[in-house]
Amino acid sequence: MGSGRRRMRPLLALTIVALAAGLAKLQWSTPAPLPILRERLFDAVMESPVNNPHILVVDIGEADQQGLPWSRAATARLIDALATAKPAVIAIDIVYSGDCDATAENMSLARALARVPVALGFLFISTAGDPPAPHSGLGMTRAASRLLWQVPGAEAPCPIFAAAADGLGSVVLVGDDDGLVRRVPAAVLVAGQPYLPLAAEAVRIATGGGVPLIAADPAPVLRLGGAIHPLDLTAHMRLTVTGPFDWAARTLDADEVLAGRGLERVTGALVFVGSSLPRRGGLRATSASPVAPSVQVQADLATSLMAQALPYRPVAAPGWETGFVAGMGILVVTMAFILPAMHAFAVALLVAAVWATLGLWFVHRGVLIDPLFPALAGLLTALAALVAKAVATARAEQALRARMGQLLPPAVVTLLAESPGLLRLKGETREVTSLFADIEGFSGMTHRLGPETLVAVLDKYFTLTCGIVLHHGGMIDKIVGDSVHALFNAPLDQSGHVDAALACAAEILTATDDLRRAPEMAMAGLGATRIGIEAGMAMLGDVGSGARINYTAYGDVVNLAARLQDVNKDLNTRLCVGPKAAEMASTRLQLVGEVDVRSFGRVAVFTLPDQSPTLA
Repeated sequence: MGSGRRRMRPLLALTIVALAAGLAKLQWSTPAPLPILRERLFDAVMESPVNNPHILVVDIGEADQQGLPWSRAATARLIDALATAKPAVIAIDIVYSGDCDATAENMSLARALARVPVALGFLFISTAGDPPAPHSGLGMTRAASRLLWQVPGAEAPCPIFAAAADGLGSVVLVGDDDGLVRRVPAAVLVAGQPYLPLAAEAVRIATGGGVPLIAADPAPVLRLGGAIHPLDLTAHMRLTVTGPFDWAARTLDADEVLAGRGLERVTGALVFVGSSLPRRGGLRATSASPVAPSVQVQADLATSLMAQALPYRPVAAPGWETGFVAGMGILVVTMAFILPAMHAFAVALLVAAVWATLGLWFVHRGVLIDPLFPALAGLLTALAALVAKAVATARAEQALRARMGQLLPPAVVTLLAESPGLLRLKGETREVTSLFADIEGFSGMTHRLGPETLVAVLDKYFTLTCGIVLHHGGMIDKIVGDSVHALFNAPLDQSGHVDAALACAAEILTATDDLRRAPEMAMAGLGATRIGIEAGMAMLGDVGSGARINYTAYGDVVNLAARLQDVNKDLNTRLCVGPKAAEMASTRLQLVGEVDVRSFGRVAVFTLPDQSPTLA
């Protein structure tokens, strides 16, 4: 059993390590829907940005103060009103791209835009064209350029508006697979020219920090306004978004601004102008609201940039997570072999909990380490290891039961399996009845028979005799050559063990005589069975070294039973019973089964004081 279990260990270990490697690879590729689950966990745990009092949103309604539909002329008046308060920059989340003639309305808007630092927005189109102006002069490394979005053209503001503006940024917000907007490209390439998103362009103008730069060696980053902002692996900026309560705190109504109210908040502020009206097409779904105005999303991004609190996923994060899954697989395999199952699972649960807790702590602070999948993968590996160990243990127990069933009665095997503590393997002294049986004339038979015939004869003989021993509650101690040694009252207590041994001997003699009369046995010349029995104290226990141990008995009672079996040759008898067994037998040896029993007096078997074997 021990060697079989050792042979299974490498296979089991390889199986679990292979599972861990597969889960680690899964972690690296992260198939759907795991990314969405991970992103929603990030959404729930990430700390929302704290409103910056210097970042405001001006919300344009359906109509102006005169009740007329909102127009470019109303926007010009709004910009003029904001300009009087001297904001740091105004970012307009509306693309004024059509009707570009030099009308009075357009000219008034262009003059208003020229009065104050302004960033305008643009959209993507599929038609190729020249890159729009103005642009920030954004720099980028070759490695970073390979990560950026590339679009053939842009729907840009009218040239008279663009000429009055200080910057141009993308207002496109694209949702993830579940439709939620979570990230914004750090830059896009329009006809080969890089542009920042509107919020980043507004921050650039407001901070006056020089030419921005995107690099990707070793990790993607954006240098903007003198600050270095980490990006995710695809050069995107991860959003932390706010909800309606925060929107209300930073939002001014356009009509209120036109009326001259709230302008004191505008001074030195970064002001986003847009609309929350559904018909204007600026609503987006985020983790905070299914109808978030895009102008509020731009304000959230600017808030994170100004606070230098842009959440990001480190380039090494997949490697850390993969290493954890693989390392936990190796740890679990080791623990499964050296600890009980529940202890090993407790260790795995503790390690997974530590990872999840640390992951949540990092996510809360904007470092996006996956706290979920590596922990679950580690627990799945642990569960697989423990299931595999349970299967191996069950197979080993089944093999042990089968092996022990060849040596012990089935009832004893079941009892020992249920209560292994009953078997005292360290050694004990107990009273036993020892039975030796061998075949008369066995040496001559070995010379007459070929090996295959001899083995076949012995198989039938031992199957018969060992089955009888087990039937009477005896234990097969060993089989040597043609001899069977059986013990009664071992390894557990057996009432009437001497009588059981005598009954067993009588049945063996009768059954083997019948076996000898079978044609193939008669042709093989199977000899008669001779048996010696004695009772007394013996020492029992597991003896051996390394992988080979043997539960056996030592003492005079064992030696005497063996000598009594040999005495049968001299006395021409079939069964010799020692004095102690004769004394303990309840039948007083008047009759053993159908075998007549009588005393032969004293016979010198070997020199032992006060030992007087009774022979039959």
